[in-house]
Amino acid sequence: MLTSLAIRHIGVIDDAVLDFGPGFTAITGETGAGKTMVVTGLSLLLGTRLDKRRAGVSSTVEGRLRVDGSPLLQHRLDDLGAEAEDGEVLVVRRVTKDGRSRAHVGGVPIPVSTLAELVGENITIHGQSDQIRLKSPDLQRDALDSTIGPEFDDLLAEHRATFRSRRDNAAELERIRALLADREQREQELTSILTTLEEVDPQPGEDDALREEITRLSDAADAADAFDTTLMHLVGDETGSALTRLDEAIAAITALDSDSTPGLAPLVDRLVSAREELSDTAADLSSLQDDSHASPGRMEEAQQRLHTLSVLVRDLGPRLDGAATVTELLDNSAGAVSALHDLESAADTSEQLTARIVEQDEELDDLAAQLSQRRRTAAERLADRIETELATLEMPGAKIRVDIAPAPAREHGRDLVTFLMQPHRNAEFMPLATGASGGELSRVMLALEVSLVADRTDRNQEIGHPVFIFDEIDAGIGGKAARAVGERLAHLAGEAQVIVVTHLPQVASYAGTHLTIVKETRGEETSSRVDLLDSDGRVHELARMLAGDASSEAALTHAEELLAESAAAAQTAASRYAAAPGRKKKRTQAGEKR
Repeated sequence: MLTSLAIRHIGVIDDAVLDFGPGFTAITGETGAGKTMVVTGLSLLLGTRLDKRRAGVSSTVEGRLRVDGSPLLQHRLDDLGAEAEDGEVLVVRRVTKDGRSRAHVGGVPIPVSTLAELVGENITIHGQSDQIRLKSPDLQRDALDSTIGPEFDDLLAEHRATFRSRRDNAAELERIRALLADREQREQELTSILTTLEEVDPQPGEDDALREEITRLSDAADAADAFDTTLMHLVGDETGSALTRLDEAIAAITALDSDSTPGLAPLVDRLVSAREELSDTAADLSSLQDDSHASPGRMEEAQQRLHTLSVLVRDLGPRLDGAATVTELLDNSAGAVSALHDLESAADTSEQLTARIVEQDEELDDLAAQLSQRRRTAAERLADRIETELATLEMPGAKIRVDIAPAPAREHGRDLVTFLMQPHRNAEFMPLATGASGGELSRVMLALEVSLVADRTDRNQEIGHPVFIFDEIDAGIGGKAARAVGERLAHLAGEAQVIVVTHLPQVASYAGTHLTIVKETRGEETSSRVDLLDSDGRVHELARMLAGDASSEAALTHAEELLAESAAAAQTAASRYAAAPGRKKKRTQAGEKR
């Protein structure tokens, strides 16, 4: 149950707190006061996006949910590590002006999608858009399915799983058949690729390594030429080398008389030392020259191997996913091996898949037949329930038929579910999508919800007290029909919490809790607040809704009469409804707080 909702900076509502009753809460107010903003705030708790035009600097909604009656919700909160206080959990959603969103449950941050799953189990919002969705065959089928029972749910889950498996198998079979269609040509191509790779036997990174080696060999050749030239100048020429000329210089200077030439001896020593240094340098250069020489023919071998690998990449690369290097070629060739293996086993796999699909088709035939049979049985029961409810909603002559027609196979089976309505005797049965007015759709939706709520609460005991929010579903009706809608909402509130945004006093008069949205203008700023009405306040608000004047004596008298009549009607109808065959004993919240 939703106990309260705080709204900050959404539309015309700056800061408001709404306290909801356990049964039927009505929300009223003048046009433009902000009733829609309340529904917007409730929608944010279910994970919907906020229109930026309705956001303030930072829009926030805080809702308090009772969890002590919902074991499933308590279990999920425990999994999240969220905390509840006094049997309630605080759910917070914040949306910034630029659209960024944050959600917290029990103090724990969670994704918005998780918020939708968590809160959506307990809260359902109905509005004018839901009347449009009521025309959808898929949603009509879902509504019918929700009445059938847990065994049907298991059957539907089995059908869905088998259907998906069959679809995956069919897609794989189509892929394999495409392989088999050109199997011989493809096998030859793959075998040729793999044979060529085996013959050339490339190694990962070999082409890059060869390029580096060729660069190194080219540099070594240039160095060898420099060494030859240098050694030639130093020691290679018997007449013109530096060493020969130095020997001649030493011979000439040593022929002089050292006694007659003072200081000559040290110079001779220096020349001899220079000769020895030059000889050693030549020897070292010669040794370095020997080391730099590559093995004969290696440059040619490397260039030839690189050419072979380049041709291999050029020819096979486009056939192996665009490989541009030897390494990529080898990596992509693994796919060729796998493809060849697939081709070799494709025939066997095709036979196995074909046999499995035949089995699954038989399984789906059986499951779909069971689903159809149970839907047909449930369709009659649901149609009877809706007709009973419509009779109390001032549509006593309306008849409902739920047709089950064959349809192409889908995950949910092979049924097209269509809700048909005969608005009065002798009229034709027409689909809701074309044969119901807005006011009739409102009442059909309410009748459907009242018909379904007992099944939902029986089948979902762990969810706890469900919450239904109706946003002006009474649009397009009035008079006795409006009174009837108010009465049925009050009965629905006996099994669920009902929050209704309404403009009809006949509907609001049945509520146990009445909130009104009041618009205030201060200078150029307009904002709204929320008031919880006491008995006197309710009379004045209903008078405003009846006559547009909350102080009119006639309107006030009419409002008091309307409240009294609603309380009496709700009590009488509750007794009659509880005693109806096949109905559970129900209680009503209407009038509890009047």
